[in-house]
Amino acid sequence: MEEDGLKNFINSIIFLVKLFSGLKDKFLAQKLYDKISEFVAGYIKLLTLGGEDVVSHNINFLEFRNATDDLLELLDYLEHSKSTLITPLLYTRKNLLSFKLDLIKSSGQLIQLTPKLKENKPPASVPKNSHFKNLKESSNKDRIFNFIKRSPNSRTKEIIEEFNILSERTVKRNLKELAAEGLIRKWAKDNAVYYSIV
Repeated sequence: MEEDGLKNFINSIIFLVKLFSGLKDKFLAQKLYDKISEFVAGYIKLLTLGGEDVVSHNINFLEFRNATDDLLELLDYLEHSKSTLITPLLYTRKNLLSFKLDLIKSSGQLIQLTPKLKENKPPASVPKNSHFKNLKESSNKDRIFNFIKRSPNSRTKEIIEEFNILSERTVKRNLKELAAEGLIRKWAKDNAVYYSIV
């Protein structure tokens, strides 16, 4: 990995530890501790075991990317719940996103397969369509997609209320990505925005 990537990783860990030490809620502190541990372990595994062959590198890369995404989702929740000071949270997110970008750039886009990373979980029940390959199992985007599938013609407000553990910005970003990928249709009526499955 590039020197900038390593620097962003180290800075991310420093800011995550500062964030962890400032959390008063023991449950959230434990959750953040677990996510930081997975993040660090995934990075070490990627560096030490990733070069064996393309398949193991891809699997390690996907596992680590998922750990990074999980950490970013938790940061979104911490921001939404106002559980911590905003400044260290923003610095943490900035470094983590920079690190993720460096990681994706340095991977050389070797990812050509989509292995099942979660143990003993049934696959998400979506139609067999090429558009659906972009959904990550049990991701927020997948959950939002399945909610819209179960509740067609859902208003933005209803979707945000259903996923109130996430920030409004995160929900809207996922809706925008689902629409851009052609998985859902968006339309406006009577000053409200609605979504349904394509």
